[in-house]
Amino acid sequence: MAIILDRRSFLAAAPATAALLLRKAVAAERSPTRIALLSDTHIAGDVNDRFRGFSPHENLRKAVAKLSVSKFDLLVVNGDLARQKGEPADYAAFNGLITPLLASMPAALTMGNHDDRPVAQAALTKRTGADAGLKGKLVTTLEAGGLQFIFLDSLLATNIAPGQLGKAQREWLGGYLDGLGSKPAIVFVHHNPDPESDTALLDAERLLQILEPRRAVKTLVFGHTHVLALEQRHGLHLINLPAVGYNFADGNPVGWIESSFRSNGAELQLHALGGEMKDNGRTWSLGWRS
Repeated sequence: MAIILDRRSFLAAAPATAALLLRKAVAAERSPTRIALLSDTHIAGDVNDRFRGFSPHENLRKAVAKLSVSKFDLLVVNGDLARQKGEPADYAAFNGLITPLLASMPAALTMGNHDDRPVAQAALTKRTGADAGLKGKLVTTLEAGGLQFIFLDSLLATNIAPGQLGKAQREWLGGYLDGLGSKPAIVFVHHNPDPESDTALLDAERLLQILEPRRAVKTLVFGHTHVLALEQRHGLHLINLPAVGYNFADGNPVGWIESSFRSNGAELQLHALGGEMKDNGRTWSLGWRS
């Protein structure tokens, strides 16, 4: 709902109150940033590749068809673009599938454990975002709708399950977030931040120690588990994206998330392509911590 300030009420308010009302008015009038959230596409060079009865090629093709008739500000594919070892043919096939979308929306990509960073960087030339310049890592940032989006790189070794940010990336992240001040930040990483798992992000606890006290960080978005889950930790939203390629267990959906991000929250909607379909079309509303 729009906030309307007439001249009398604005002038009558104390300066601090007036400034706060004006910021709220600007935020209310700003359009949400619409983002298509995909993860774990697992595209192989072989178009006939299948796993657990799923065709990753066909799933991504269906997602692209849906996306092409909708208006999004950004496409995010949050790691494990490639099937297993990040072969050049995998990325050529991936590019072939998403190219129809790139004329109407930019794409931001992260590296997962089935990606090969040098091969991916050479092949994925149409990705967006400012490169953070971290040696041996593909870390990018971009601003949209008054929000800061940060795309981390948790690839430790290709085709090895666990991931790691490393000290240099963690130190860069802390400094970068401090430089943002109160601007709302949305952080993406491929690996799930589970300190108890040997196949998750190995420095998960240290990442959370960076994110949790910095309350301008509103959510951490990740994949890797092929599970859709929404949780909170000390007010920080944790969004676990489903996989586009296939699930690991029958009770999980295969698909992608339609999202709208604002300065005070986000809306998410599941577009299931297979697997467990009961939540297809379900929406969730998230409110950011202050």
